[in-house]
Amino acid sequence: MEKKAISVRTKYTLGGILFGLSFPIFSQFIDCLLNDLDFNWASIIIIHQRNVIHYVVDTAPIVLGAAGFLLGLTHQKKNDSNRQLRIINKSLDTLTYKITHDLRGPALNIKALTEILSTSNATLSDTKKEELIDKINESVASWLLTFEDFMSLLRHEKSGALEQKKCSLQDTVSDLIQVLDYDIQESGAKIKTDFTKGPFVFVSGIYLNSILKNLITNAIKYRHAEREPEINISSFDDDGMVKIIFSDNGSGIDLDKYGDKLFTLFERFGEKPEIQGSGIGLYLVKDQIEKNNGSIMAQSKPGEGTIFTIHLPITS
Repeated sequence: MEKKAISVRTKYTLGGILFGLSFPIFSQFIDCLLNDLDFNWASIIIIHQRNVIHYVVDTAPIVLGAAGFLLGLTHQKKNDSNRQLRIINKSLDTLTYKITHDLRGPALNIKALTEILSTSNATLSDTKKEELIDKINESVASWLLTFEDFMSLLRHEKSGALEQKKCSLQDTVSDLIQVLDYDIQESGAKIKTDFTKGPFVFVSGIYLNSILKNLITNAIKYRHAEREPEINISSFDDDGMVKIIFSDNGSGIDLDKYGDKLFTLFERFGEKPEIQGSGIGLYLVKDQIEKNNGSIMAQSKPGEGTIFTIHLPITS
């Protein structure tokens, strides 16, 4: 995008300069013609000495070039805003479809189960009632999870300028361990960190929290069935950036099959349909990292876990 911005500004600037050149050339040509002089350097010097207004006209390329630069800058900002609006509108169109599909399903399921419970209450055994109540609770939990995911996406899409600051990786992970305590304890997950070689990043604190939270929850959610989840997070100084290595021993991802869609909105790659999710997490991770001038890459094999390599800036 930066290359496009430079080319647009350059185009308008050069246009202003070339257009501005026509003013001194035309005025000097007319003055030479009126004074019966040949149009050459000697004549141009003479008419400048006779009429100082030519010195003012000579500034036209500079003035119009500067005006062209400012116009190009304004035009590029407008284009960027329109492009961002198109991206947001496209995302919201997709989101609208997903809301009607993913939220409608659990809601209809809850409605059907409650109707069975209310109309057949007298004839149902206690075991059957408990089974129906459990299914209702599962549907409610699925609905709430999907709703929360969509709200996170809406907040993300509506977010404006980022408030970037120096953030501690250790403090962020420590806070998340407290927030995710139930999931960590329930899964038996072990989280090891080493930020001694790259303790700080210069990013949006809200986005950093979201990035690491999504990666940790995904590692727990898609853990291997035969082992407790182990998550390792470390960081290093890497040529003016902080390199973060996030690895887990989970079920892994088949990158040969899903690699080109890994960070796409509403895509899911787990082989277990019973695991709830909306396919928003990794999309948010990549988008939030890139909005903080960073990058992310993934290495993974089915059954062997996943390694995410993230680069984030150290300073503004």
